[in-house]
Amino acid sequence: MKIRLMFVAVSTLALSFALLGQNAQQTYQRALAQEQAIGNLPEAIRLYSQAVKSAGTDRALAARALVRIAGVQEKLGQLAEAATGYEVVLKTYPEQREQAAQAQTRLDTLRQTSPKPRPEGVATVTAPLFQEYCASCHNATNKAGGLDLGALNAKDVGENTAKWETILRRLQARRDPPAGLPRPNDATYRTVISKLESALDSAYPTTAPLKTAESLSDMEVATRLASFLWGGAPDTSLLSDARSGNLLDPAVLERQVTRMLRDPKSSHLISSFFDPWLSMDRLAPTDKVDAELVQAMKTETRLFLESQLRENQSAMDLWTANYTFVNDRLARHYGLQNVLGREFRRVTWPNNTRAGILGQAGPLTTLSISGRTSPTKRGMFVLAQFLGMEAPAPPPNVPSLPGPDSTRPLREQMAEHARNPVCSSCHASFDPLGFALENFDAAGQWRATEGGSAINASGAFIDGSRFDGPADMRSGLLKYRDAYYSNMTQELLGFALNRKERIRRVYDYEMPAVRAVVRNAAAKDYRWSAIIAGIVSSAPFQMKDVVP
Repeated sequence: MKIRLMFVAVSTLALSFALLGQNAQQTYQRALAQEQAIGNLPEAIRLYSQAVKSAGTDRALAARALVRIAGVQEKLGQLAEAATGYEVVLKTYPEQREQAAQAQTRLDTLRQTSPKPRPEGVATVTAPLFQEYCASCHNATNKAGGLDLGALNAKDVGENTAKWETILRRLQARRDPPAGLPRPNDATYRTVISKLESALDSAYPTTAPLKTAESLSDMEVATRLASFLWGGAPDTSLLSDARSGNLLDPAVLERQVTRMLRDPKSSHLISSFFDPWLSMDRLAPTDKVDAELVQAMKTETRLFLESQLRENQSAMDLWTANYTFVNDRLARHYGLQNVLGREFRRVTWPNNTRAGILGQAGPLTTLSISGRTSPTKRGMFVLAQFLGMEAPAPPPNVPSLPGPDSTRPLREQMAEHARNPVCSSCHASFDPLGFALENFDAAGQWRATEGGSAINASGAFIDGSRFDGPADMRSGLLKYRDAYYSNMTQELLGFALNRKERIRRVYDYEMPAVRAVVRNAAAKDYRWSAIIAGIVSSAPFQMKDVVP
């Protein structure tokens, strides 16, 4: 009986320690979010301190939390307190080598602290742009969107990086000034964008998370890379380069990424990233699309994406490639001749109307609703996935579009809806992009008429340049390709960091790393291997503690 009671007591104690450690880890993660995502530094210190107290026998976690407390104190300018914290780690946890090394490095840096250089100024290039094109709306009196550009421009970029990052994203996508107003020429845009990128890259302090975080070992990088691309464990080749310490050599890493993309296991990246990105995971049979056709649509897009990754194409080819994969069922759907049998084969499109993903029936069908097309859904997709601009949420009590009227073109019916002032400003930003795809019906078949009238697929970009139809619109999008490369890199990085709750976005302080990836990939035509290798080499990817 005594033995049994002793066993129960020991088991209970062991379980208590396990739960204590688990709670400490959860508290630590909450502190990370407060520090790096929300920016509530006092709350972060409180939670890190709580994690230290509840760490129990987990000395590694306690040491890590103490290092983070000192790092937050650095951000708050409490340098003496931070130095004391680092000394505590060195004296109390000397066996935690990585944490001790980090503490020693930061302590040495604090002892040699010099005044922080001011962030690079941008007023010389932004002030003339703002004054000529933006000041009438975004000034101390109007503050449209809550933004006074004069006040913002008078301060260092580093004092409000979040607003400047938003401005930069909008300038890259050429979303400002609004349609119909005078606009700067492209050279002016590029000059301002370049200057602002440079200023923001240097604006984040030396105590920012990415510059003080503990990094992964080569073996840990290999594990995270395999999970990113394959959804599984690293293989012998990847482990070999990791053990030798060569994995992060740029040439070695890109060779490994190229090899891994060619491997069938890279289908994980398609099913877990690209399918949701294209909404293909929502494609299901309807009264107009049977199960066999749905399966053919899914196979077409999967084979197309596999070819893009395994042939290491440029990321822009997702939108411009002039080929696809069809079997006899899908060929009939497209009106293609001389395709026999259920086996899929690669075919070249006879013209440029169906190039890239916006010519494929699967994505076009998922971007339709209730048996009809949806210029709004299609336009919002282009706005978000190509330009990186999320459409604003509709205001409450917006009247819905009336039921479909087969006697009139959808464009005519939507024009009545958009006359509502509450609706018009938003719809004007994405509906034209969707109307360019109106020649594709709700199942992605080509059509020339609707409701007895010729399809009107014309429209204009925000800068006033006109297009007519999908090929014309796609060609015009290419002038905004910089926004696409940045957005694709952000979404892939967010996916690599498993940030499902943030729609695969990144935090503002990670944008310098994103820009570095895009710049370096440019020399290699933005091929998938270059973008992905850049992501793996980036500081956000290599942080040991990833912020959720």
